[in-house]
Amino acid sequence: MFEVNDIPPIDGCELQELIGENVRHEEFLFFRINHGDDLDWILGEAEDYECFCTACQQHFAEDRKSGPASYWDACPRCGARITPRRWNNGKAKFLALTAFAFHFFQPGEHGDMWLTSCQVRMNPDFQCGKYLANEYARYCFSEFGSRKWIWKENGWKRTKSICFKRWQAMGGYCYDNFWALPSEQDLAGSCLRYSQLTQAWSCVSDLPEYLAFYLKFPGAEYLWKMGFGRWLVERQEGKGHLFRKLVNLRAKEPKRLFLHLNKADRRLLGRERVNLADGAAYQDLRQAGAVECSEDGLQYACATVRCRFVWQTTAEQCGLSGKELRKYIERQARRSGLTIGAVMHEFTDYQAQLERLAPNADRLPDDLHEAHARLSGRERRLMNREKNEKFRTRRHLLAWMRWKYKGMFIRPIDSAEEIVREGEEQNNCVAGYAGRHANGSTIIMVLRKCSEPRTPWHTVEINPETLECRQCYAAHNRARTPEAAEFMNLYLAHLREIAKIVRRTA
Repeated sequence: MFEVNDIPPIDGCELQELIGENVRHEEFLFFRINHGDDLDWILGEAEDYECFCTACQQHFAEDRKSGPASYWDACPRCGARITPRRWNNGKAKFLALTAFAFHFFQPGEHGDMWLTSCQVRMNPDFQCGKYLANEYARYCFSEFGSRKWIWKENGWKRTKSICFKRWQAMGGYCYDNFWALPSEQDLAGSCLRYSQLTQAWSCVSDLPEYLAFYLKFPGAEYLWKMGFGRWLVERQEGKGHLFRKLVNLRAKEPKRLFLHLNKADRRLLGRERVNLADGAAYQDLRQAGAVECSEDGLQYACATVRCRFVWQTTAEQCGLSGKELRKYIERQARRSGLTIGAVMHEFTDYQAQLERLAPNADRLPDDLHEAHARLSGRERRLMNREKNEKFRTRRHLLAWMRWKYKGMFIRPIDSAEEIVREGEEQNNCVAGYAGRHANGSTIIMVLRKCSEPRTPWHTVEINPETLECRQCYAAHNRARTPEAAEFMNLYLAHLREIAKIVRRTA
């Protein structure tokens, strides 16, 4: 195996050129006024700008008559786009802001490939090259395996995990990463010649980890060629358990790479660009004989993932096979006009309702939608039973607040179901006041026309302490109509008269 110092050497000038070819960053033109004191032999005796351009590395003088240097956007010598900055006003600070991480490959003499990660800053002294580069990680990929070293204070230290090491500054800020990929010629003669390096570099987040994975399991090459490269990306994102469920990592032949998927299945999943979760669900359903190799079967599998539909447990509870359960779900979808996913949600909810309310009832009703609605209504009534008792008590206590005038009447809300229905039909948030009305902290009234006693018209909130109107709105929280406003003015006056009578007799 290779050691850290077996890395091929790279010349400093060659590294400078490599960085310049692959990195794009902000360039600066530093300027200061020269008075001709000690640099007359360069700039002459006139007061010119002394300039240095980081793009072309030229040190030159520019006549001040050409305009304020702070307004320049291009170098007068090379024409490159630059940001002008005063020479002695934080020169090193601005150059430090261009810091970045640079990663480049070097082929070895024995088919090995080396990857080096450097911390790069622009040289603030304008000497010995444009950049200052310090190595902080080295990787070696060979037929014998993969190795990684990171730079510590006392030298290079080998680490067990072959994962991408990012360069982070103080505060957790991560600098930009730039890559120089090997040429096709260098790659063709190395152990990574079949690694699909270019595709992996554009997709995976941890390229060194993928390359180490490829050298351990060369079959990864065929996943890219078959259209399953995204599975490798998802594997790095924490879905390795699903990846191992679908892919035989130690397969010696491409046809044995997939565990339980035949050629037609692979073609279908590749064409539809299925992710790991959907692929694993499809594989389970295919093994159970629940779906066929078709787009409908794949859509059913995807729906089980989106809806978190545990079809194995559900089928067992209902005494069905996976295929029978699928046919029942599809039949109910056609009957109700709902999507497969909506029927799965409804069926799961219905089974849970049966456990709570009627364990011995029919688990497979002919009309699932109607049966679910019926059980939901029954469950709501049971849940509102205690609240409705308080509503009935409030209805009797507030009976004195009923009033009629010019074909309009007002009364207290009747039940928890009515307050929900009032909110739905009026498109307001009155349902949220149910608890406060039941506990007596507010009074919710309905204002309606005598000709349409069951049709919501205005919703009213009364302060139980002052008998003043807190809110009175029509549908969609619109302002009350003029006739409703007239009614409420007279109604509140009526309440105040009753309150006076009560106080006098008390």
